[in-house]
Amino acid sequence: MDRPHARDVRERETADAGFSRGWGEHFQPCERYWIDCHTHMREETSDAIGAVIEPWHERLEAWRLRRHLAMDGNPEHADDFGAVAQADDRFRWLVWMDHDEPDLANLETCLSAGASGLKLHNAPVIRSGTDPTVWHRDGWHDVFERMAAADKPVLWHVTQRLTDSPYTGGGRHSYWSDGWEAGVEYTNEDLLQSFLAVVDEHPNTDFIGAHQLHLGFDRLHALLRNHPNLHFDTSIGWFVRWGDRLHPEDRDRARSFAMEWSDRILFGTDCVLGSELMGEYVYQQFLGHVRYLRQLQLSHEPLQAISHRNAERLFGFDSMDVPRKGALRP
Repeated sequence: MDRPHARDVRERETADAGFSRGWGEHFQPCERYWIDCHTHMREETSDAIGAVIEPWHERLEAWRLRRHLAMDGNPEHADDFGAVAQADDRFRWLVWMDHDEPDLANLETCLSAGASGLKLHNAPVIRSGTDPTVWHRDGWHDVFERMAAADKPVLWHVTQRLTDSPYTGGGRHSYWSDGWEAGVEYTNEDLLQSFLAVVDEHPNTDFIGAHQLHLGFDRLHALLRNHPNLHFDTSIGWFVRWGDRLHPEDRDRARSFAMEWSDRILFGTDCVLGSELMGEYVYQQFLGHVRYLRQLQLSHEPLQAISHRNAERLFGFDSMDVPRKGALRP
């Protein structure tokens, strides 16, 4: 594996007649900042939201968090979410719609209030035993076409891994245990194929698969090659616990994949924010996702793409200024 170094290391080879050649020669490329495309906000009023995001960014600004997108927006509190986003450039939000409410009027309300995209989740589908072809109804066709017209993406939790996941604190057979009791006989593959049919039917709409669609690199490679409007976020799967180092073979494979598909990957953490939730656990959840990507030792351009540029391109955000409150930024 090549070992990329920061651009300033190369510049010092010749700048000032090479006077500082070799100083900081171990410095690696660093992200300009992070945009977290996948968080959840449990507060609903503008004052309560502001009281949560202030300490969140105050602490994680040192780790280069610059902006996050919160799910859970709906018409009932769209004005509050929109007011916070208008006043604070660190906060953006997505409108959440359940499988049984493809309501264009509600969508328009949230888009007018400043929603940056749409969040969909198959947990209610699985738990209720609903047929996954529910997303092929005419009402959803209109919603997806409206998102294309608005040039805003759809972030979608499509599948749900079976088994435990103690490394990330995941429970056994999440959602599926309830679904089986409700009579579910379909599988993750059925959920995936229903989703991909929507992706193909709406080629002008950008779709972001949450949690890497719970797929490994080989399958992801094939899907990204065959579906040019498909992207995914890094949440939950691309995570390294404190004190751990990726095994070299795992790191090298992940690095090769990330370098090849860097224009289709968005940084996300699935952190859940709320006044009663702002303890060490949620901060470590954010940092564990940063740790994974930092250990891949990506070169400059792929790192910038994943850390913030892809989110800016898909959600229509401008590049941001980076405040500096100290001499060093970890």
